[in-house]
Amino acid sequence: MRITIVGAGAIGGLTGAWLAMGGEDVTFVDANREHVEALRTTGLRIDGGRGVHRLGPQRAYTPDELTDPLECVLLAVKSQHTREAVDGIRHLLRPDGFSVSLQNGLVNEDVIAAAVGASRTLGALPDYGGAYVDPGHLEFVIEGPVYVGELDGRITPRAEAVHRLLSKMAECHLLTDITARIWAKKCFGSQTVASALVNLPYHVVLADPRAQRVTGPLVRESLEVARAHGIDVPGGPFFEPALYFPETHADTERLFAWIRATVEKQARFTIEHQRAGTHTYVKQGSGIHWDLVYRKRKSEVRWGHGPLEDKAAQVGVPVPLNATLHRMIYEIEDHERELGWHNFAELETLIDRLGKSLP
Repeated sequence: MRITIVGAGAIGGLTGAWLAMGGEDVTFVDANREHVEALRTTGLRIDGGRGVHRLGPQRAYTPDELTDPLECVLLAVKSQHTREAVDGIRHLLRPDGFSVSLQNGLVNEDVIAAAVGASRTLGALPDYGGAYVDPGHLEFVIEGPVYVGELDGRITPRAEAVHRLLSKMAECHLLTDITARIWAKKCFGSQTVASALVNLPYHVVLADPRAQRVTGPLVRESLEVARAHGIDVPGGPFFEPALYFPETHADTERLFAWIRATVEKQARFTIEHQRAGTHTYVKQGSGIHWDLVYRKRKSEVRWGHGPLEDKAAQVGVPVPLNATLHRMIYEIEDHERELGWHNFAELETLIDRLGKSLP
């Protein structure tokens, strides 16, 4: 199978690298011309959680240079670039070609399906993570599984083929309900978005009780929207939805203990390598924090997590906490709000006023 990675940054670049190292036929496509030129001439260097890997010169193009028919497209651009990326490749899809959304977002699969057809769209969700550091240089940051499935839930030969491919990157699960898994990532995402309100490492922020008292109600509010849509949100190695509906103070303490344990698990590469002095991580927070603090650009919150507000309106579930969180991120992007713990204090005041505090 010929694989085209569209969006060769953190997720796409890492995935393409491991597929290439596994002997697959991979082409990298990215709008960043400097990155494409580096891939073509010097190749790709990866450091971080899986050690140092160097790949020689790769087949790489900018979108406007693509001319060959495309078979399997792994779309790994940020949510705000989904429509533009799909419009740039849909005319090149072979009759049997298809696109896999290897992204984080609530409606990316819908956007892709609207452009190329639902019958040529698969969903996939990476729980591993990394960072684009410089042209030709990526950092592997978080270890985690990846999920894939047809939008209609069927187990098809192409879904099995993509499952085989992605298994070369990480532990891969072939699902009959990828939509529920996407909802799980977005509900959990309320916690991830909130972690970007402070300029500290992800695990430091979320291990703090000031953050936990806010992220618990935020995630619970998102789960209420999913439930109203009839979604049975699944758990995973970093997320257990039932814990976000505590009935007693002891239940709340169990939730907070779970959060501390899972963020420590997510951060173990960072902590262990920095203690050993083997690698100093450039990326210390979420992708949102990375965009706000290091890239100095708008994050994908408006396009990746913001649609939660639309989904909530469809079923009449108010989401004042998540809407306020989104507004805070937009204000930070527009330089109208500073990063800091005062943002959590403001959210906690709102939570108390609305009677949404955990027991």
